[in-house]
Order: sequence, then structure tokens, then C-alpha cells
Amino acid sequence: MTDKTKTRKLLVAYDPLGGKPKSGDFLAAINDSTGLFPFGLRSRKKADQGVMVYLGKDITVNDVFARLVHTDHTFENVGRTLKTLEAYLHMLQEYKIGNILTIERCDDAPCGFRLKKVADSPPAKQSKLPR
Repeated sequence: MTDKTKTRKLLVAYDPLGGKPKSGDFLAAINDSTGLFPFGLRSRKKADQGVMVYLGKDITVNDVFARLVHTDHTFENVGRTLKTLEAYLHMLQEYKIGNILTIERCDDAPCGFRLKKVADSPPAKQSKLPR
């Protein structure tokens, strides 16, 4: 496992019903016996979707893994988790800030999953201008 994969973008948990990203609840891709899912590093909960945000500094696979360790999530296979995180960070580079993404299983992909764009950006509230 190399720690050369860096990113300045990461997904933040997004609830389409609530309409707002959950500030600071960054997502990591988890692949364990319960399945494949985005996992909130702050909330410690599964998420359905995430919105891409700009971090302002480089983060690596080891940075995300360290945050994941602090959530007390149990790992069946650390090597597999690191490979999943590396593939996840690499895939994030293909998307733009504001894109809403989800993780789905894909047997054709070497890592067993892919990111799928759900929308270009969260819907903006229409403000009514005075006439």
C-alpha cells in the first residue's frame, strides 16, 4: 500500500430530504461483512449520499484511515480497508466540487465498487425577490 494518493476533495454526508450537507461529517468508503457503504467519520453512521467539498489541504489514505480508527469501527481486514480507501480517494479525482455521489457495488471494477454521480449539485433554495 502506498500513500501517494492525495486529494484536496472529500465527500461530506448529504441528506437529500434535509437538503443540506452535514458540516464536517466526512465520508470514507467501508467494505466489510455488512456490505459496502459510505461511513460518516464524525457521526459514525452509514450515509446514502455525499456532496463533494474542497478541503483546502492535501489528505492521504493514512489520514482518512487514522480518522476511521478513531471512530472505533472494527476492521475485518486492515489491508483490504486501506486498498478500499486508496481506490476511493483516487476515484474522487474524477468529480467536481458540489457533485452529489453515492457508492455502489460494481463487480467489473478491481476494487469492487464505483462512485456514481446522483446530481451536479444540491438544489438551491429559490429566494423570492421583492417586486
